[in-house]
Amino acid sequence: MNTHTLKVRLKSLCCAVALTLGASAAVQADNPQTMVLVHGAHFTAAAWQPLQQLMGNAVNTVAVDLPGRNDNLVPARVSMELSAGMLCKSLGAITGQKTLVAHSQGGAIVNAALELCPTEAIDKIVYVTAVAPLNGTDVFTLLSKADETNYFKGVSFNEPAQRLDIANPERFAGSFAQDATPQQRNWLNALAVAEPAVVGGSVISLDPKRFAQIDKYYVFADHDRIISLESQRRIAASLDLTASYHINSGHLPMLTQSRALADVLLTISKR
Repeated sequence: MNTHTLKVRLKSLCCAVALTLGASAAVQADNPQTMVLVHGAHFTAAAWQPLQQLMGNAVNTVAVDLPGRNDNLVPARVSMELSAGMLCKSLGAITGQKTLVAHSQGGAIVNAALELCPTEAIDKIVYVTAVAPLNGTDVFTLLSKADETNYFKGVSFNEPAQRLDIANPERFAGSFAQDATPQQRNWLNALAVAEPAVVGGSVISLDPKRFAQIDKYYVFADHDRIISLESQRRIAASLDLTASYHINSGHLPMLTQSRALADVLLTISKR
């Protein structure tokens, strides 16, 4: 399957996901828990599709699209506040108890959303090789210089557009998913998008009291080159974790180790 065909199918998939968000509320009458999947930088809700297929009907899942990817918003306008606000809007359309599953930069957006929609029924947060900035800290404050170097091997900063562009797809894949099969690399090339740059430069506002009341889990990706295992450990150490798990993957376990990640999430859903 070529990249063009993949992109057409992914676009159709994203539309289908959007159309079924309303229908998912009916499912929740029988399954009051929903796992809300929040993607990281350079991706969309479609990044979770392999994992959602594996999880099936075992637990209700909704993958959300953050602004600045599948829309016409100018990247400079896509702030942390806008991103967190859009997540809050998506949460408001879902009834019942919610578990937030955040990948990479999505961890910052999840934490920021806790401040913007304080009445949402959120009992768990699962950080999947993600940042988790606390109140008054920068999004990437606990990452290393090596993480930054690996990131910019395939990405360039388009300053006039305030956008992070994928300048070298091969190096991008080498940093984000060095463990991907050739088929998964084709999928990755079709999934990856330019990223609004403003979000990553934000400082988080977070209510420590509310944050302490939520059960927090961390999923380590042992071979991550974007958020290294050393950086993940620093992030996890800053949290009062209920439990943690390890997956033998690079930065995108939902793509390269989707079965292992699905098993972890199903285990957490039963806790």
